[in-house]
Amino acid sequence: MTETLRSVDAEVQRLIDLSNALLDLEELGGTDHVTRAPVGLAGLVGTAVAPHLRTAARSGRALTVEAADTTVDVDARWVVPAIGNLVGNALRHGDGTVRLTATADDGLLRLRVTDEGHGFPPAFLPRAFDRFARAEASRTGEGSGLGLAFVHAVATAHGGTAHAENSAGGATVTVDLPC
Repeated sequence: MTETLRSVDAEVQRLIDLSNALLDLEELGGTDHVTRAPVGLAGLVGTAVAPHLRTAARSGRALTVEAADTTVDVDARWVVPAIGNLVGNALRHGDGTVRLTATADDGLLRLRVTDEGHGFPPAFLPRAFDRFARAEASRTGEGSGLGLAFVHAVATAHGGTAHAENSAGGATVTVDLPC
């Protein structure tokens, strides 16, 4: 009975998370839902990465962060979970070291997350940022297929872009935001 209740609780939490993700996407799709404010880039990135440090350590993987010591003008409420989604995806679906770099030059914030895995399946790349898009053929894996859609929505709401690609050493997702 206890195991059944735990299973039901986990499924209910998954549905709540899915509902919240869909609500966030709808909110971001509207107008005037981004409130920019100056924020320290290193602190912003640190806040986003902190929840993933334990996951990386438990899996024996390195998670490196390079963030410029500067201030950017973004909506931290949205950018922090977007960075978290990118790092979480790289840890869940990639291999090797996950690297996050955050730079700000000439009014452009560039967030880049790379891993050393096999990269995205080539057929998946054109639809990587679509809602409910998932690279694996099975529907039994973790995730709802909304993480990269959320990242794209955050980028678009800030007037920026998001791009996914494969490199010789794994997958790379780049988000560029005017700041």
